[in-house]
Amino acid sequence: MPTAAILFGSIGSVVETSDIQRRAYNTAMAEAGLSWNWDRETYAELLLQAGGRERLAQLSAATGAGLSEATIAAIHARKTELACAEIVATKVPLRPGVAELVGYAKQYGAKLGFVTTTYAPNIDAIFAATIEHLQREDFAVVVSRDDVGRGKPAPDAYAFALAQLGIAPEHALAIEDTAASVMSAKRAGVRVVATPGALTADQDLWQADLVLTHLATPDGTLDPRVLAHLA
Repeated sequence: MPTAAILFGSIGSVVETSDIQRRAYNTAMAEAGLSWNWDRETYAELLLQAGGRERLAQLSAATGAGLSEATIAAIHARKTELACAEIVATKVPLRPGVAELVGYAKQYGAKLGFVTTTYAPNIDAIFAATIEHLQREDFAVVVSRDDVGRGKPAPDAYAFALAQLGIAPEHALAIEDTAASVMSAKRAGVRVVATPGALTADQDLWQADLVLTHLATPDGTLDPRVLAHLA
């Protein structure tokens, strides 16, 4: 049976925003009076842990900073505000092949899902920035952190999306960009094409069914290996 649903996972599978997020964290932490300043290498390591609040809590525990839950939530909220503003202002572009894969889904009747465990403002910013090429209405289901009990790598987000779509896991294909997110899809029984981003390229994506730099070839057509997974 042809693939019935194409499920874009983390926002990094759609747009490249890791460095925007990193710089926003640094500003938010400085405003909160913290001396932490994450360079690209440090932030790449932190991305092994899914979830921004979880990263802050993990670092607080490791350094003995003793940040309260309220402080962590406030830093994360400020980071989100800063990052979303830049994402929209710069009209961050879609990653290569995303528009083509959305077009494929429309042409062949596959349902689209956006299966994240990020918070709603991040999703809103992505749609606002890419509105000329991607609309929320393109997606039959959009999942955020508010919809599930556990974030990735738990399979909750994918299980929720599949239930909403009424589709069995074996009839879906996920597009993901981090090891934790790949694990989430695989735990839900969904095949995965991984397209790591600028700060996740060194992660071990061994669970993915296919790992590519981009979904599209340099001439702007979908990679034949992606098409093979869709057929």
